[in-house]
Amino acid sequence: MTERIEVPGGWFDIKPTITRGMRKAFRLAGLRGFAKGIDKNTDMTDSDALRKAILASPDKWDLDAIDDAYLLHGTVAYSFGPVVDIVTIDALPDEAVAPVLKRMQELYAEMPEGMRKNSSGEP
Repeated sequence: MTERIEVPGGWFDIKPTITRGMRKAFRLAGLRGFAKGIDKNTDMTDSDALRKAILASPDKWDLDAIDDAYLLHGTVAYSFGPVVDIVTIDALPDEAVAPVLKRMQELYAEMPEGMRKNSSGEP
């Protein structure tokens, strides 16, 4: 079962539920993207220091790592080619990818337990 998202110039069919393997890939992508920019002097517990480190050298951080993982692992098919790959996705205009990422973030983003209960009404 997939969910179709119509976008300018085509469509994406995405997985409507997250699997354990997808969750692991998303977490790994986040850690890899984050680890590239970590300086041993950055205080990871200080959100202001972390924000300053990111803004000071944005090219050191892979800020698109999680989005790329969502698109690669969450897309079943699309109208832009026979194979889902990052080269094709990166060549698409933002207006074609943005609605897909928005929906994927709604479906796949991890939430603290309290927020999950409040948003769905279920534990």
